[in-house]
Amino acid sequence: MLSLVALGVLAGLLTSVSPCVLPLLPVIFFAGSPVAMPGPDAAGSDAVGGGPAPERRSRARPAAIIAGLVVSFSLITLTGSLMLSALGLPADVLRWAGLVVLVLVGMSLLVPRVEELVQRPFARFARNRRGALGGNGFVLGLGLGTLYVPCAGPVLAAIAVAGATGRIGGQTVVLSLAFAVGAAIPLFFFAAAGQAIGRRLAGYRRRARAFRVTGGVLMIGLAVALAFGLTDAVQRSLPDYTAALQTTVEDNPSAREVLAALKSAPQVALDVCPAGQLTPADCGPAPALAGISHWFNTQDNRPLSLDELRGKVVIVDFWTYSCINCQRAVPHVQAWYSAYESAGLQVVGVHTPEFAFEKEQDNVAEGVADQHVTYPVAMDNAGRTWTNYHNRYWPALYLIDAQGIVRHVRFGEGGYDDTESLIRQLLVAADPTVELPARIEG
Repeated sequence: MLSLVALGVLAGLLTSVSPCVLPLLPVIFFAGSPVAMPGPDAAGSDAVGGGPAPERRSRARPAAIIAGLVVSFSLITLTGSLMLSALGLPADVLRWAGLVVLVLVGMSLLVPRVEELVQRPFARFARNRRGALGGNGFVLGLGLGTLYVPCAGPVLAAIAVAGATGRIGGQTVVLSLAFAVGAAIPLFFFAAAGQAIGRRLAGYRRRARAFRVTGGVLMIGLAVALAFGLTDAVQRSLPDYTAALQTTVEDNPSAREVLAALKSAPQVALDVCPAGQLTPADCGPAPALAGISHWFNTQDNRPLSLDELRGKVVIVDFWTYSCINCQRAVPHVQAWYSAYESAGLQVVGVHTPEFAFEKEQDNVAEGVADQHVTYPVAMDNAGRTWTNYHNRYWPALYLIDAQGIVRHVRFGEGGYDDTESLIRQLLVAADPTVELPARIEG
């Protein structure tokens, strides 16, 4: 159990400083400041009789924001899909609720009347001393938790898929809590830094106002950017500076053993298949494509099976449209499909969602169109195909030969030149007379 907790905390620490969460860091920084705090805390005096002192409330605010974010993110990751399904609500309703909270808090920093309206429910909390939780900080944290979309390694993938499939055991809950604690630590320091700077500015009216306006504009701007996917281009342009360390921490033999204990499925050849091998491996027969709820880019959206693709070289590519690592890998997969389809290559993109909002068919359709994907894409909302492959990464590529045997596995980004070499080898092995186009990579 100790190793499970340690793995979860370390994975959370790394994930919370990855490129995927950078858009939220400035918001957390400004939100932690007492200057950027709508309600009694910002006024510098306790306007509500019997409530906790404003100094105490403001000191609690960074912790309250991060506590709200951790609670929200953990509950949504583990039970969000099941809860929304039981209530009959759209899968992306929580994400839109988080965007609304972000806009409201941003507007309250810019418009005094909005601030007045937003502070009223928290004034009631202050009367019975629950305001010591940090005023509206906890609620803001709950909203931010719905927008917290970190880069997923094997640990977060195990948690997310367990939640999506309903296989939530005690060890999964422990891992989720440990991951959340690890993620909270760096985020708390961002919020505390904003608080410290805000305190220094509190005595300077004009500077304090400028700080509030900056925070308000940033929150509203981020909400708009997230709603329209405008942050993706910025994130794609950044190097994945945590990838190597994340792999070291989460994908070593000890970590794989810990995560394997969460699954009841027996070990298969794919579990021990050497990822990234430069020569064709024998990783056993390719598992079936199962539990697919919808297909894109097939004739009349009809389903495909690996049996009917026998004789072709097939790439099964696990991805999800909001995953930044996937967005950087998809163009390479699409280029191979465009170049080698006529030579006998078939690509099947398996869209297994990491978060609830990625289960919405319209959202996936928009992601497929925005990323110019023309090969067939299967919506694996229940995670059955993911489970069949014992997969643990987004993105993950499985290269299958014409006889249906998995010959190459690649987790994460990179290795494109090596993968293309193997594609070409398998195409020639399937048909020695085939004429291959010029290489795409290298």
